Amino acid sequence: MAEITVDRDVRPYGPVDAALIVELERRLERPLPPAYRAWLAATNGAYLMGEHGVPGLPFVLFEERPLFGVHPGYLPFDLFAAETLHRRPWLSADHVVVAAPSGGLLAVRQDAVVFLPEDAMTGQPGAAADAARERHLVPVAPDIGEFCRRLRRHP
Repeated sequence: MAEITVDRDVRPYGPVDAALIVELERRLERPLPPAYRAWLAATNGAYLMGEHGVPGLPFVLFEERPLFGVHPGYLPFDLFAAETLHRRPWLSADHVVVAAPSGGLLAVRQDAVVFLPEDAMTGQPGAAADAARERHLVPVAPDIGEFCRRLRRHP
């Protein structure tokens, strides 16, 4: 099972059936990055008790803004719903939006976790605007496991 974090206030939802991940990839029309796919299979996202962030970065995850999983019965926490609501308007298909914290978006691209600040979320959808926005992406962690290890509860 993939390690999520040492923080007891970050709680994985639990494993997700491989068939549901295959169906998600079919609906997304692309495969998930390998390390993220393994993490998702082991955790199905994560619920956060209290406010969490990565030191030095301007975003906050909390109960109403978790790490997304395969939750088709609850669209605010669902990865496929995030595709339409968050990824398509702001980022190219090279990205999978994994959370919508206050302050912007967290996405996975080739297994690396990146942050798109809210103030860069401007312009119309499309390739040229996506490229302009992606110049504002901030590297957060080399993969989702390291991202989870860097998450800290806000005091």
